[in-house]
Amino acid sequence: MSLRRAIDEAAAALEVGTSDRSLSEFASIELPATFDPRCLLTGSTATAVVGSYERPDQGFALIGIGEAARIDLAIGETPTAARARVRALFEGTPRDSHSVLRPRLLGGFRFAPDQAPRTPWERFGAGSLVLPRMLFVLEGGVSGVVLAPGTSATEALRLIERVIDEPDGALPARDPLRSARSIDENAWRDNVRAMAIGIREGAYEKAVLATSIELERDGDLPLGETLAQLRADYPDCHVVSFSAGDATLICASPELLISLEGGHACTLGLAASQRRGENPAEDRALGRELLADAKSREEHAVVVREIVERLEDETDGLTVDDEPSVRRFRNIQHLATRIAGDAREGVDILELVERLHPTPAVCGRPRDVARRVIAEHEDFDRGWYAGPVGWLDANGDGEFAVALRAALLRGPRAWLFAGNGIMGDSDPQAELEEVTLKMRPLAEALGGRIPAEASAIPA
Repeated sequence: MSLRRAIDEAAAALEVGTSDRSLSEFASIELPATFDPRCLLTGSTATAVVGSYERPDQGFALIGIGEAARIDLAIGETPTAARARVRALFEGTPRDSHSVLRPRLLGGFRFAPDQAPRTPWERFGAGSLVLPRMLFVLEGGVSGVVLAPGTSATEALRLIERVIDEPDGALPARDPLRSARSIDENAWRDNVRAMAIGIREGAYEKAVLATSIELERDGDLPLGETLAQLRADYPDCHVVSFSAGDATLICASPELLISLEGGHACTLGLAASQRRGENPAEDRALGRELLADAKSREEHAVVVREIVERLEDETDGLTVDDEPSVRRFRNIQHLATRIAGDAREGVDILELVERLHPTPAVCGRPRDVARRVIAEHEDFDRGWYAGPVGWLDANGDGEFAVALRAALLRGPRAWLFAGNGIMGDSDPQAELEEVTLKMRPLAEALGGRIPAEASAIPA
């Protein structure tokens, strides 16, 4: 079936004809599987995108256009504070609906919800969940759009027609990135040394030290083209965007925080890193080295232990991989352990997000001590970096990733964020090289490379 014929049949089924009347309840329109909603991230519709969530290797994408409703958390509020307002938005929606074309909210939460936002995160509060006016879905070979109450079906159909009528143009040339603020390398090394001493003295087991750089170019940074590059380069990551005012968070996260579907919860312990090899033999050797490295294994074990401890009271039948595996991405490889179980009655995705965030992979252990250490040694606002980002539905199911390999875009400027887990035997120079490596995915997607003056190692 052609896309235009599908539009005509959808209009007839919804009895919209040429009427612009708004719908009084959620409705959905199935489109031909050939329609890829990710085309909405570029062209004339890009500015209307409020958020997106993709699993490229699974053929899964959610693209939210326009804002039908929004839940904003006040400073100090945590994810479960949104629960009553989420239920109100989904009132009348069947809680047992597992249709691909079902309503969902897109959003995320700050790393530290009790801290007021600072530059460049002024537009992002403690957390936000948005109900899109039009949620375009690609999942399991099904493509379609879910319309929120108050939305005109004709509006959605005209938007689709406009997109398919737009000519395919060449991607615009991207100006090179310039460094507006680079890593303070001396301060980074000093902080690593100080944290490693605290760990060796037994003050805490682990803390995560993050840093930020600023890049700029002439003209606004291209959101759609950047997401397309991340999708192509990191298909096995969670590719996410979320907009607030003139700022947009983007990330290509390798780390699943938690998913919940039909009562089954799944998460991934991901910690300890190693570079990729120049050839398959070197790559395998580096992976074996990562698996055998005592510091890396202990860093990873800290993360897994804490995740298990936090989930034990919320789940039954919790299972943990016997040994970590090596999970490889385009520019880096990590140790990974899968953890899964059945959520207890009444436990929803917001409860699990609140229970798990922040994991030791982005904070440390013990959590409260690590938070104080982070506040002492980091001189910038993490904002939503390292916070949960994802989606949820009326069933209380959903999926949230950790906002890693992340950047905040505002006009011609981008703030890039990355961090490392610090242990008692961490080497300051090695940690500097690793954190720079982690910034490359976003820098390359935005403009080709990290400028030499912003990098600790050759680009």
